[in-house]
Amino acid sequence: MRRVAIFIGAVMMAGLLAGCAAVDQGSAETALASGRLDDAASDIQAALSHDPDNLQLKQLAAQIFTRRGVKYYQQGTMIAASDDFHRAVDYYPTYGMAYDYLGMIAFQRHDWQGAIRYGSMAAGLEGQPDPGYVRMARQELRKVQSGGFRPYVPVRKRPNSSY
Repeated sequence: MRRVAIFIGAVMMAGLLAGCAAVDQGSAETALASGRLDDAASDIQAALSHDPDNLQLKQLAAQIFTRRGVKYYQQGTMIAASDDFHRAVDYYPTYGMAYDYLGMIAFQRHDWQGAIRYGSMAAGLEGQPDPGYVRMARQELRKVQSGGFRPYVPVRKRPNSSY
């Protein structure tokens, strides 16, 4: 009898937590739709705290953090943008758009290997060819690996030299 009561209590608690997650998910979706990205991020994290294995919540989190990351990216706040894009792929590792922005940020930082890695991953996940910045990053990486460009320094004759 006691085992049955414990089981029923556990089922009820799981139901309550799932209900909380659903309420927080609805709030996150509403906030996202109205452009309140900070509220959406807070709500989705609350939902995930109640139901951390819910793939639908994780995908929504990736969308929210990517949208907020794009806002930061457009404002030139690259550290905050990068943090949000990383959160997005932590929640949903196959979210290509977040990888694409991580690649563009890496390219701006002259992190050629990061630009190639993230940009190629984004392209592969979305079934697209590598973006232009990946091709340019490969060229820049080849330059760096070959010693780069050396400035032209003309050879001067020394005074009183025989050549």
